[in-house]
Amino acid sequence: MKKLLTISLLILSSLLFISCNNKKTYEYGPIYAFDTIVTIVFYEDNCEEYYKEIKNKINEISRDTNDFSSNSNNTSIYDLNIKREIEGSNLLVDILNKSINLISKTNGYFNPYMGRLTHKWKDAIKAKKVLQKDIIDSELEIINNTSVTITNNNIKINGEGNIDLGGIVKGYALEWIRGYLKENNISKYYVDCGSSSIYIGNINVNVAISNPYGSGYIKNHYYSNLGLATSNGKHQNVVIDGVRYHHLINPKTGYPSNNYDTISLLGNIDNALLDAYSTALFSMNIDEASSFAKNNNIDLIAYSGGKIIEYNNITE
Repeated sequence: MKKLLTISLLILSSLLFISCNNKKTYEYGPIYAFDTIVTIVFYEDNCEEYYKEIKNKINEISRDTNDFSSNSNNTSIYDLNIKREIEGSNLLVDILNKSINLISKTNGYFNPYMGRLTHKWKDAIKAKKVLQKDIIDSELEIINNTSVTITNNNIKINGEGNIDLGGIVKGYALEWIRGYLKENNISKYYVDCGSSSIYIGNINVNVAISNPYGSGYIKNHYYSNLGLATSNGKHQNVVIDGVRYHHLINPKTGYPSNNYDTISLLGNIDNALLDAYSTALFSMNIDEASSFAKNNNIDLIAYSGGKIIEYNNITE
């Protein structure tokens, strides 16, 4: 059932606070996908049918890209990692092609072949341990010798590595939603994928980005018609001997990246790219990250040690 909300919305996460001056918003219920909560808020009435179509597509994307469980056709990333070769959906082929192309685009800082290493780090973090160097070195060699061959819809993994699309999938979903609503002349809305990836339509929305390991907000501004992607290790981390270990792994070193507490990117570009770029830039040093952001016409907000260490203002 449609729910009428008040004008100020607190996202149930410590990453973002979003508010808008519009008098009425309409939300049709949360969508549980990508191991998070997806929220769609419309600033127009009679959007329930669009919401239903979006919910179906998000669930489809989530099922096909899940690397923890199979889908009804046994053609998810999980199935591909086990079988090493499947007939995938058009959707899965599309997102895989985008992900593979991003390896060279980001100079290797975005790498979809990180599945085995990422899972090993997540297990180590849960056990409050540091992954052993010999395991990391072995996994990096496997990653560097893994590739994917795609022929029509046949997908084959070459090598021993596993696929992980967690760094792009939410942005991919956002971009599909943006295109779908544009086709149906719906412009006043925003979509929040777990507060790490959002897209704001043709409305004036205040976005406050919070300090992931402290109190308060590090940036507060009104935006419209753009996406935002944030990367940090807040929800999966452990501190051992004064060092924070988390699930965002540098593909070059095999260790969690600790150049920043958090990175946010903002821009009016393909949201799948924005999501993947935030993953990649989190592992870059500040000079690499700043140059990459400027060359791709996106805002970079890098925060570390209690202060913003880089902010290039393009969208404001």
